[in-house]
Amino acid sequence: MIKNISQKNFKNNPQFLALEAISNLNPRSQDILKKRYGLVDDKPKTLEAVGKDYKVTRERIRQIIEAALKSIDKTSVLEAGAGFFDISEKILKENGGAEEEEEFLKRINLIFNGENKNYSSIKFLLFLNQKFILEEETADNYSFWRLSEFSKDKILKNIKTIEKYLSQKKTPLIFNDLFSWSKINISKNIKQEELRAYLRISNKIRMNPFGEFGLFNWNEIDPSGAKDRAYLLMKHQNKPLHFSEIALMLNENKLNSSQCVLARSWQKKVCTQTVHNELIKDPRFVLIGRGIYALKEWGYEPGKIIDVIIDILKKAGEPLSQEEIIRETKKRRIAKDNTIILNLHNKKYFKKLPNKSYTLVKSYKIFEV
Repeated sequence: MIKNISQKNFKNNPQFLALEAISNLNPRSQDILKKRYGLVDDKPKTLEAVGKDYKVTRERIRQIIEAALKSIDKTSVLEAGAGFFDISEKILKENGGAEEEEEFLKRINLIFNGENKNYSSIKFLLFLNQKFILEEETADNYSFWRLSEFSKDKILKNIKTIEKYLSQKKTPLIFNDLFSWSKINISKNIKQEELRAYLRISNKIRMNPFGEFGLFNWNEIDPSGAKDRAYLLMKHQNKPLHFSEIALMLNENKLNSSQCVLARSWQKKVCTQTVHNELIKDPRFVLIGRGIYALKEWGYEPGKIIDVIIDILKKAGEPLSQEEIIRETKKRRIAKDNTIILNLHNKKYFKKLPNKSYTLVKSYKIFEV
């Protein structure tokens, strides 16, 4: 575990190192590099924007930057920033030699800058060291940094192997199951952090809030709407929930979300009333109490308490005691005993027999008493 470095140790500060690296350049070149790479304000400018500041073309700015970078004394930079580069290298090696760009810069920044975000100076320093290579984002992967000694092709091949396995599996997997598979099919020496880095780099793999990984276009991973998210939430919670509680959990992500590849749909906010409106129209959900929903696949059926009792007696094919009816009704509804008993007293539908059991009246009766 790499500990944070106190900012009092100023020479380890990436911004200080970056500004020192360009300090021997002429003032114009220094200013252009500062603006282009955001070395002062952490707000990099485009070549065109810097060109407008100097009333020259973007191509001219590119030429000035190229010449300035060539004239920087790389040896001095590497010596002065030895501590910075050693820790950056260690982070990548812990992850199998590569890491998604945003995550990599975030980890370095936390160590050297704490809560003060300054990715630009970090990125500039890494560009000056040939050990570190930035691979640009493509349709298949996010941009990522790797150490020069680790093959880009091998990294991408391993990621493709994971994607292909998930595609064939056709079902989300928790991390531990995916890790066990990786030790057999990728490398017996693969580390958990290496696998996590692969999952972050891939543009095809996402994770839902329940710690399950799958392909980005799977509904179990990236559901399209609030009702689909609510359905997956309830399946994993495995218990009835009030619609306001469902909305709260979706909005605050009170779930098992600990990875940085969480599918975007889970990060969208939902309106509490919208959840209620969506669920009440969806046949997958059953309103079983005052605002409380359950899944139909759990055995719950839509309808009022009286409808539930009628269905129970029909399916039983024989009279049932009050206790049996209460027990069976509570399997389908959240209701008080007195509410169920009150419905049983409806003589239009139910008849109490001498042995105190209940049956349906003639119009509903399907068996002889």
